[in-house]
Parts: sequence; C-alpha cells; structure tokens
Amino acid sequence: MKTRVISGIFIFLILAGVLIPGGYLLAGVLFAVSFISFYELVRALGIHEEGKNFNALELCGYASIIVHYVQMILVRDYRYYIFSLMFAFFLIMVCYVVNFPKFKSIQAIATFFCFVYAPVNMSFVYLLRIRAFGKYLAWIPFIAWVCDTCAYFAGRAFGKHKLAPLLSPKKTIEGAIGGIIGSVLVGALIGYIIYVRENYKVDVIWVMAIITFAGSIIAQLGDLLASGIKRDHNIKDYGKLIPGHGGIMDRFDSVIFVIPCIYFLAAVLTRRF
Repeated sequence: MKTRVISGIFIFLILAGVLIPGGYLLAGVLFAVSFISFYELVRALGIHEEGKNFNALELCGYASIIVHYVQMILVRDYRYYIFSLMFAFFLIMVCYVVNFPKFKSIQAIATFFCFVYAPVNMSFVYLLRIRAFGKYLAWIPFIAWVCDTCAYFAGRAFGKHKLAPLLSPKKTIEGAIGGIIGSVLVGALIGYIIYVRENYKVDVIWVMAIITFAGSIIAQLGDLLASGIKRDHNIKDYGKLIPGHGGIMDRFDSVIFVIPCIYFLAAVLTRRF
C-alpha cells in the first residue's frame, strides 16, 4: 500500500507538471505514454511475442501513432482524427495482406483496436487542454480516479450487491453509486472554482456536475473493459512500469476510456465558454 501511495503521488506531480503548462510538453508526454500503452496492449492481446523483435503489425501501429500525433499538433481539431484512423486502418490491413499468412486476421484487427483504445483516446487530453478554460477541463478525465477511490470506500462501507462478479468480483453496485456521487461533488467543486476565479456564469457548476456524472459511469465501464481483457488473456497486470500499480494500462485504464467522452461532452455543454 505504501508503494502504491508513493507512486500515486509521483504520478500526480507529473500530471500537474504537464497539464498546467500544456502545449508541446503535454503533447510529448502523451506521445510517450501512448507508445508504452500500445506496447502493453499488443503484448496482452498476443500480437507481440515475448522474447522476439517487433513484428510488422506492431511497427505499423507505432507508425500510426507518430502520424496521429503529428497531425494532432499541426491541425488541433478532432475532426481530422478520421485521417489518423483511416491511415492506421489501411496501413495495418495492407501489412496483413502483404504478409499473409504470417498474421491472423484477428491480430490485424486487434492491432487497430490497440491503436484506437490507448493512443487515440489519450490524445483527446491535448484537445481538452487547448479549449477555453482548458487548464480546468484537462483535469476532468482524471475524475475516474476520484470515482475509483470513492467507489472503494463506499463499497467497503455499504457494498452488498455485486456489480459485475465475473469481471471484477469486489465491485459492488453501492460502491459504483458512491463513486458517481463523489465524482459529481468534485465536478461541482471544479465548476465553482471556474465560477469564482474566472468570473463566469454560475451555471458552469451544473455543467461540470453533469459532465462528471456521465464521466464517472463511463469510467467504471472502462475499468471493467480493461479487467475483461486481462481475464480473457489470463494476465494479472499489463506491465510493471509503475510500482504498486502495474503498467500504464493498469493505472490509466478507466481514464483512457473516458477521455474522448469528456471531450465531446465538454464541446457540447461548454460552447458558450
């Protein structure tokens, strides 16, 4: 537990160090983390074989990440993400065809999934940061950790009914509700800070509460998704990079899943910002 707490503090300090200034520093860190998370996922899904060099499918995935982040920094608009997606799709599928029958079709599909799941989803943090009031909005996806913490304590205190026993036996419905409540309260607090410090309309408090309400539900689904992948492939952790937590995917699983959802909610609900 001590190691986990120390690692958590260290992660928070790194987040503050990149989210506050934003810009190229944030983009660079997201790029590095995307590479690592992609590597963890292709290992978990059996695309990368332990002890062997990177194969052609993996290299296509890494090339797609580079192209995606370059266009993200240059264009700074989610509507151009379709180019990244189609580039990755065609590159990976051409690789599959050219190398047939070296790779199975499910491996090619899984490679594309790994590219979208972590690198693309994670990059939306950058787009959140460059929005109006982005210095506040960029923190919202990490409400997933608040949700997780509140769900843990609520589950310990009141948990009786299992939420998804086959995926995560310890999670309870009561814990999930506690996580949602805790997230909404923190979201309302962030809205209040924007209201006071930026002299903005009071309805920003309700907007942040709504965003974190939806985000907390989606974050818990993301956590269950990551757990399901691990159970499908009989692995305990995605990696060992973060002491006490595991890999990037073990610590950021729910965050990664919720980031684009938070971005689009913010884009719709904060158009007047």
